[in-house]
Amino acid sequence: MDDSNKHLKSLLKQTDLAFKALIREPESSILNERYERAKHELDLYTASLKHSLNQRRQQRQR
Repeated sequence: MDDSNKHLKSLLKQTDLAFKALIREPESSILNERYERAKHELDLYTASLKHSLNQRRQQRQR
């Protein structure tokens, strides 16, 4: 597995764990913040991957 897949898998796991903790304690502002941060990091990373894939596709079309 290459580094980007490992990083994506790690972010997914981190987001999943944060979500499960938040479900157990939905009123916790700390757990809510952790979940939102994990989601944000995952969103940023997936946006970066999409951008890279689009750039590769455009280069191949030239």
